[in-house]
Amino acid sequence: MQKQEWIQRIETTLAQGVAFTVACTDTDKASLLFACDLFRRRKHRVNLQFQPTQQGIVVLHVSILPFQNAIECTIKRDQKVEDIIAKMADGHIEHASVRGCGTVINTVSNVVQWAIHHGWFVEKTILNTLIQNGAHKNKQRNTTLMVVLQRGSRLNSI
Repeated sequence: MQKQEWIQRIETTLAQGVAFTVACTDTDKASLLFACDLFRRRKHRVNLQFQPTQQGIVVLHVSILPFQNAIECTIKRDQKVEDIIAKMADGHIEHASVRGCGTVINTVSNVVQWAIHHGWFVEKTILNTLIQNGAHKNKQRNTTLMVVLQRGSRLNSI
């Protein structure tokens, strides 16, 4: 299927208030992944998993929840911790991905500090390097940090 066909299929399923799930063995997985990315940007929780099979092909398992309760924040130098916290404090948000590069990693850490003391837990942490090719074939290596958070409980509900 093409991207637009996947989008239509996903929208139809989510409009019924149920999760969209599929196990894709097509050789063209890009169309499905492009469609999934659209729903990720619309604040849906998108789960992806690759699994091998005995036949030597890979299966892409996709599930997209019908709720719009996830945010992703790429923190920039001029952003404040309070701005990110305000987004996460929204009662509808249950899942958050916070990422930054270079010295902004301190801001990411401060957001995580607030989160884990306010009912969130760390689901996954990814430390990586972003390489940018500059003038004269110089490579600039920037350390990146992404922390995926899941809301556990609201402290006032315990």
